[in-house]
Amino acid sequence: MSLKKEKLQSPERRKNDDAKRGTNSLDKSDVPADEAEGGMNGYFRVFKYADRKTWTLNIIAFVAAIAAGTLLPLMNLIFGKFVSTFTGFATGATTPAQFRSEVNKYTLYFLYLFVAKFGTVYIHSVFISIAAIRTTKALRIEFIKHILRQNIAYFDSDSAASVTTQVTTNGNDVNNGISEKLTLTIQGLSTFVSAFIVAFIAQWKLTLIIICIIPTILIAVGMCIFVDSKNEAQLLPIFSKGGLLAEEVFSTVRTVHAFWLNPLLSRKYDKHLSDAVDIGLKKSPVYAVLFSTEFFCVYCGYGLAFWQGIRMYTSGEIKESGDVFTVILAVIAAANAMTTIAPQIIVLTKASSSASELFKTIDRKSEIDPLGEEGEVPTACNGVIEIKDVAFAYPARPDITVLKGLTLSAPAHKTTALVGSSGSGKSTIVGLLERWYDQSSGTIYLDGTDIRELNLTWLRTKIRLVQQEPVLFSGTVYDNVASGLFGTDKANLSQEEQRALVKKACNDAYAEEFINQLPKGYDTQLGERAMNLSGGQKQRLAIARSIVSEPTVLLLDEATSALDPKAEKIVQLALDRVSKDRTTIVIAHKLSTIRNADNIALISDGVVGEQGTHDKLLADDGAYTRLVRAQDLDQAQDEEHLDEDNADNADNAVEDVVLVQTQTQASGVVPEAKRSDNDGMNYNLVKCIFIVLKEQGDLWKCFVVLGLACLFGGATYPAQAILFSRVVEAFQLPAGRAVTQGDFYSLMFFIVALGNLAVYAAVGWTSNIVAQQVARKYRREIFDLILKQDMSFFDDQTNASGALASNLSSYPDNLRELMGFNLMLICINVVNVVSSSILAIAVGWKLGLVVVFGALPLIVFAGYLRIRLEFKLEELTGKRFASSAALASEAVSAIRTVSSLALERHILARYQDRLHGVARDGIKALAWTMFWYALSQSVSFLAMALGFWYGGRLISYGEYTTTQFFTVFIGVIFSGEAAAAFFAYTTSLTKSATAANYVFGLRRRQPAVQEDPSKPPFEDEQDKKGPAHLEIQDVSFAYESRPHAKVLQGIDVDVKPGQFVACVGASGCGKSTLISLAIRFYDPVTGRITCDDRPLKKLCPRKYRREVALVQQEPALYQGSVRDNIAMGMETDVTDAQIETAAKQSNISDFITSLPEGFATMCGSRGTQLSGGQRQRIAIARALIREPRLLLLDEATSALDTESERVVQAALEQAKSGRTTIAVAHRLSTIKDADMIIVFAKGRIVESGTHHDLLAKRGVYYEMCLGQSLDRIIPA
Repeated sequence: MSLKKEKLQSPERRKNDDAKRGTNSLDKSDVPADEAEGGMNGYFRVFKYADRKTWTLNIIAFVAAIAAGTLLPLMNLIFGKFVSTFTGFATGATTPAQFRSEVNKYTLYFLYLFVAKFGTVYIHSVFISIAAIRTTKALRIEFIKHILRQNIAYFDSDSAASVTTQVTTNGNDVNNGISEKLTLTIQGLSTFVSAFIVAFIAQWKLTLIIICIIPTILIAVGMCIFVDSKNEAQLLPIFSKGGLLAEEVFSTVRTVHAFWLNPLLSRKYDKHLSDAVDIGLKKSPVYAVLFSTEFFCVYCGYGLAFWQGIRMYTSGEIKESGDVFTVILAVIAAANAMTTIAPQIIVLTKASSSASELFKTIDRKSEIDPLGEEGEVPTACNGVIEIKDVAFAYPARPDITVLKGLTLSAPAHKTTALVGSSGSGKSTIVGLLERWYDQSSGTIYLDGTDIRELNLTWLRTKIRLVQQEPVLFSGTVYDNVASGLFGTDKANLSQEEQRALVKKACNDAYAEEFINQLPKGYDTQLGERAMNLSGGQKQRLAIARSIVSEPTVLLLDEATSALDPKAEKIVQLALDRVSKDRTTIVIAHKLSTIRNADNIALISDGVVGEQGTHDKLLADDGAYTRLVRAQDLDQAQDEEHLDEDNADNADNAVEDVVLVQTQTQASGVVPEAKRSDNDGMNYNLVKCIFIVLKEQGDLWKCFVVLGLACLFGGATYPAQAILFSRVVEAFQLPAGRAVTQGDFYSLMFFIVALGNLAVYAAVGWTSNIVAQQVARKYRREIFDLILKQDMSFFDDQTNASGALASNLSSYPDNLRELMGFNLMLICINVVNVVSSSILAIAVGWKLGLVVVFGALPLIVFAGYLRIRLEFKLEELTGKRFASSAALASEAVSAIRTVSSLALERHILARYQDRLHGVARDGIKALAWTMFWYALSQSVSFLAMALGFWYGGRLISYGEYTTTQFFTVFIGVIFSGEAAAAFFAYTTSLTKSATAANYVFGLRRRQPAVQEDPSKPPFEDEQDKKGPAHLEIQDVSFAYESRPHAKVLQGIDVDVKPGQFVACVGASGCGKSTLISLAIRFYDPVTGRITCDDRPLKKLCPRKYRREVALVQQEPALYQGSVRDNIAMGMETDVTDAQIETAAKQSNISDFITSLPEGFATMCGSRGTQLSGGQRQRIAIARALIREPRLLLLDEATSALDTESERVVQAALEQAKSGRTTIAVAHRLSTIKDADMIIVFAKGRIVESGTHHDLLAKRGVYYEMCLGQSLDRIIPA
């Protein structure tokens, strides 16, 4: 909906832009480069968004996490005491009865620990999750607030961030980083510190010896994290660019299908992905070091401790053998705490870099701030506008001056019209009056005050704009019109008064009629961008929205260009009615709409060329007269009749029009999205993982390595259990033998350490390769699958472009997380649990069975429940956040509408509202989920209690040796801990299953219209390249979303080869639908369409569309140069000569060659750097380069001024020769020479024939001509 701009960049400017993009910062590099590149500054800044209540929750959670962390070291203390008791019993120092009472005492301690652990974990995980939801909510709102604060120049620049990516992915990353991952980190740190305190108390000397492993781990981890966050900072901008491309593509999917751009855009998108993979693969060595160092150091620590500890024990320096174990277990607990922290740290760094991305936008100061309170607020507004000597160039192209000292005055309560060729600066004036930009010199006054000194919201609520391409927001009809009240004092009126104002505005805009036809009247939902309303209906709602607040000044930028004659007549009446007693500035290309203006200014080349009333300018016989002549309908012969009838018909015309117009087949209805669920898949987790793994065939070498690593990694635990029990035994031997045994087992521990070094290095390195490839593969696949869908998929409300882009950004990430280390760590855990259990039962079946089946099932069950609950939570939150992201992305893509209506505060409030719901529901679900989580984290203490108590009894009755007991006990307990750790990965499991199901669901969805190379037309038929022969036989059609509303009924048209057939009629009567059927976006419900006597259904759409070219009313251009955009018309490579020919044919070559960079000039996102007319001509060039046999023009010249239209019209005349053309037009002057004109009404054909035949009939067409005939009393 961009303002028209001839926006192109100079070479220097582009170089600077690229340089900036390189450092990934915004227009203004407010953020020092180093901070932007990583580091944790962004992370700590997030907490500024926590309010008092949130801080209370945070602090309670932190305290609980610290408490939870101290419990494991306390357990080690008890464990050490146990070992001493066992050794005492084994060497005969205590009797069996004393031994049993000791065992019972310590068992109780374990129960106390269980209760404490459960309570603290539950408190910290629930509180921190609630606090995180609240904090990110505030951050997201702040981000959207700052996005809406930016001036329009920011959105024109390349640096405008993709809002969906920012809000969804970065928002979720930040949320992950400040929720339970943070308290787990704190809990880990607390364990780390308290473990050392316990160890120092037990045996300070031995602790000092072993402590050396910690700095080694810290240094390694620290370096890895530093390198990793650097890499992350490079990745984010790449994904942001990819996300921007995806949003652009999904929102213009008709163009993509018409020109079959899927392969080309896929390649473009894949280019971004391969850049990301290249950087992602640099992480492999980082992860290899990160994972392996820890495990290596821990096992070396075991070896060292036993080697030294047994010496100190035999020499009597250590009194109790349990102390050695307390120290070892404490140091291990500390090291394990480090290992639990490592994966969390990755999440925290990611959160930090995502936060920095968000803060870049938040820190950008906008020169024009729509939410600012400053500026004067006058009490009254008369609406006198003076423009004095204004010069202006767009910020994106500072070297091309658009206005060159323009002076113009618009007196109060009068209508001033601006006419002139496309790109002469008419819309620029609107942009300056709205203060989207500030002029470089000169002043604009409203009632004698410089508008730069006025409060921006006040200014924009007093000046209302109706644009050429009206943008409506999703919501009801009433919501859309009422949004014109926000920011004005009328927003505080009661609901009834507001409704009355809305009704009055709709009545004034002649919209009441069709609104009452809608199924729910004013409460009908419109869907994204109001897809289901016709242009005229949207335009009338937009007018109602602009006048509902009764502004003083009305700006109409081409408000009727998109309308057919009947609708235009109605809308024109509406405009005439609403512009009475207001200062109105009209930009128009159809001169018939402004002949009654009080003052007409002809703008050419940035200054006012001529001005005066219609009659005065005609008398001057200058440029204006030439424009009028160009547009006059060729009706000289009918002149006399027309004039006589004019008087009587003027009144009837309105009534008739109303009759024709009413039936807009319930257009605005969007059914409540009902089928969103059934096309999703619902495979369970294991099946998803299995399918995803099976599809990675090309990575089999990696999987072999990973499989072996899993087996060895998992076998470490049983090996450790055996070594442990032997060491305990060594303490019961006489001094000499004890030392030699100790030496041997210490060496064994060192060998295990080396094994782990190799295993985890392999896991880190290889699984990163797998993760990067998986993410790329599925990102590309989702992109391709979405593009493969037919139009009815995109008509569905749940598939709004913002929501699709947000799925594309988050789902592959979720799959990557799982397929990377998480899956490997899970496999290692599984191997470990199974092998430890087998070992336990083999060594001592009684205790083994009790511990394996008494304790493990509890741990597993608690964890499993948590998975189920989280699954539900995940799905719900995902859906909710998608709706708020869609709202944000909709607002940003329509930023000009938002700012002209001063809706920023309202959008912010709606966004807050949607987020508030998410937070509230999320909090309810959390309380229950976290109960099971806390249980799964603490139940291992219960298992230990059981094991000790039963094992102690067995030993006291002499059934088991201590060796047996320790092998079983250590094996099962350690594996139980690992099983509990397994459930810490459930979040990534649930997310990835949802993501995989989304991909499978898209795969299963078979579009009704899809490519099938086995169908004709075949290559060898290319010799009969004449014009196409299109026959439409008895066709009826209804959209899938509203099957009962027939848009077309019983249409029969035979378009002979080489004919030019025009479709006219009221808006919403099915003309554009006919074009959609002709290019086969949809298949008719009944009847058939044939091309060269072959039914379209039998043809391969891709090959059929090669011979068809479509030019739409709102042309879609893509990021890239003008040359790229024109070349998109061809699937093969094109030569420069072909491109220049096409540009000449569409009459844009002069304009392009006048640009500093010619065809290499960038078009900007969605082509916003060009004016409407220029975009349209590029779109026509793109259509003509195909050399189509069938040309479909859907309102191709509506966006053009008279000059360009004449030129483009001439270009199209030329283009039509030698091909069949079907055109939909509202300006009848453009189609009066058609071979056949078909008049539509209510989805049926009411008249057809040539221009003269139809005039002679004096029917519907004749009335349309009346509406458009200009003042024909021109002096010859």
